Amino acid sequence: MPSTTISNPRDLLVQLLGELLYVERRLADAVLRDLEQAVRDDELTELLAQHREQTTEHAERIETAFRRLSVAPTSNLSRSFESAVAQHDELAQAIEEPRLADLFHAQAALQTEHWEMAAYRTVLRLVDEEVAGLLRPSFEEEGDAARKLVLTIDRLAAVR
Repeated sequence: MPSTTISNPRDLLVQLLGELLYVERRLADAVLRDLEQAVRDDELTELLAQHREQTTEHAERIETAFRRLSVAPTSNLSRSFESAVAQHDELAQAIEEPRLADLFHAQAALQTEHWEMAAYRTVLRLVDEEVAGLLRPSFEEEGDAARKLVLTIDRLAAVR
């Protein structure tokens, strides 16, 4: 049973912002760094490093959005994200061929981008224009990262 009651749009907004903050912090603090160290493809490594820097900014923007809403920044566990990380880590160990491992890492990153884009899309509809203006660059950067990951997946999959 959930510990939080969501009875209005602001409650949903605070919940989603908290989940986004949790995910952005986890990505910036550990997950993307671990992926960078795991991949062998130089372009994918660079993409992950660039996005890790952006992700740190995303977390800072979310914290600012909380304050503009007069709410203390709160990080809410995202069980779906943690499950995806655990599943990725488990399966990644079983992939022997480096190119296939890089392809797997790229698709896992793309899945996360899609989750983040969905959360940001909803948040942007629930906030005023000032807060939307603050968070919109993060949404756009997630979309840009997703497009680059698609190209990377296509390139890695084309190599025979």
